[in-house]
Amino acid sequence: MKKNKKKPILNVNLKRLKKIKKKFIPQINISKLTKKIKSNLDLSYLKKNKKNKKVKKSKNKKTSVQIKAQQKAKEQILKQKKREKLAKAQIVKARSEEKQRLKDEELKIKKQELKIKEEELKLKIADHKLREQAEQRLQDQEQRKKDEEKRIRLEQKRLRDVERRIREASEKRVRDESQRLRDEEKRIRDQEERKRIEADQRVKDDEQRRRDEEKRIRDEEERRRLDVIKSIKDAEKKILTEQENKKKEIEQQKIKEWEVKFDEERKKRDDEQFLMEEELKEKEEERRRKLDINFKNPDKIN
Repeated sequence: MKKNKKKPILNVNLKRLKKIKKKFIPQINISKLTKKIKSNLDLSYLKKNKKNKKVKKSKNKKTSVQIKAQQKAKEQILKQKKREKLAKAQIVKARSEEKQRLKDEELKIKKQELKIKEEELKLKIADHKLREQAEQRLQDQEQRKKDEEKRIRLEQKRLRDVERRIREASEKRVRDESQRLRDEEKRIRDQEERKRIEADQRVKDDEQRRRDEEKRIRDEEERRRLDVIKSIKDAEKKILTEQENKKKEIEQQKIKEWEVKFDEERKKRDDEQFLMEEELKEKEEERRRKLDINFKNPDKIN
């Protein structure tokens, strides 16, 4: 029912907006007004320029009357420029006022459009809420139905689980009893087997102890034999070591004697070398003295 009532409200609002827009169309033609003012100002300015040109051509010499006329013309030109400025300012003001008026009217129209859109939005929200409520009721009914079906399924499952647990418990008791009997039989068999294994193990242990004792005796004899051999080898090694040490001492003694002999010979050579050098120095000094004497007494040379 609410969906059918929306359409006439929207049509009425749109018609109202069209009427408001027609009312706010500007009545003044600004372009024509500006052209007319400019043409009037241009004509008056051209007439004054023509008069000024004629006065300049007629006479080169300026009288007092001409100067006054010229000043008057200048004043008129200044007045004309002021009027032009005022007219331009009025045109600009009229344009700005017209623009502001149009902006205000457009703002009013936009505000009205916003109000209409808000009303439409409210209607849509109300319709949406009603649909949501109806859908929610349907969903709730379906959910209750599903919950009831689920409860029935759970109850059936619970009964099946109870039956299964009772059946499993009885089967488990039977299995446990049979398992207990098998375990008892196995325990008796294991006990008999363990006794037999223990008897066999005792026999094996006795044999192993006997073998171990024989092995211990053999190992003891072998150890003693090895100790004797080792002591003999150690004695031989000690003798060899002493012989080697004696040889090393003899060699060291020979090396020391050779070093002493070498040092003596080197010292002897050094002494001989020193004596030869001393002789050479004396000879050199003797030769220099002779040369000095000959240089002082050249007559002896002649």
